[in-house]
Order: sequence, then structure tokens, then C-alpha cells
Amino acid sequence: MRHELTLPAERDIRDILRDTMQMFGPQQVRAYARIIERGIELIAEDPDRPGSIARDELAPGIRLLHLEIAARKRGGAAHCLYYMKGRLSDDTIGVIVVRVLHERMEPRHRLVGTLESTPRAEVKSPGRE
Repeated sequence: MRHELTLPAERDIRDILRDTMQMFGPQQVRAYARIIERGIELIAEDPDRPGSIARDELAPGIRLLHLEIAARKRGGAAHCLYYMKGRLSDDTIGVIVVRVLHERMEPRHRLVGTLESTPRAEVKSPGRE
């Protein structure tokens, strides 16, 4: 399944990698970038994959994947992908990465603001593929 990132998700990733570079250096920023890429690949392959969590209390259709699953190591990452299935910019159905947030961040307001300002991040309707 194809995927897209919202502008806030792209900004989240830039900020995460910038902070990782400042705190841990180039080797760790490359490793963490690979973890983020792998997490996005995992949800694009199977949005309902084992280990992902439905977070419908935040917004209908929102799911979470903790990036330590992509790191294949407990404690190997401290961020979560918040995503949903929806209509992509080319009008196909795919995975939309809404935000990439630290595990300790409260996601509700960050997600709601992003969803309100991103009209294409709509929940997939049954039968629309």
C-alpha cells in the first residue's frame, strides 16, 4: 500500500533527526532515520499489523505504531507513528502518516489540529478502494 506524510509529520521527522544529531551525532541520526523509514514501511505493508494499536478515542481510524517495533529492540526508539488509512493526493487509498510524536507526548491536540488542517486525511469509507 502506498503512503504519504502530512506536513506536520514531515516536520516532526526533521525535528527528531535534528535533535538526534545534536545529542548523539551522525551515526545515531543515520540509525534512527532507518528506524523511522522501517516503521513507515511496516505500516504501508500492513496498516493493521500486529503490534499496532487502534486509537479511535483520538480520532476515528487513527492507529499507533511504536517505533521500537521497527527497531526490533525494546527501548530501541522513543517515538510513535500516528497514522490512518485514507485517500492520498493521487486519489488512491493508502496510509497517511499524520504525526510522529515522542512516546511521552500527549497526542490528542496535536492530532486533532493536524486532521482539521489536512482535508485529504479522511477515513476510508467501506467499499471505496
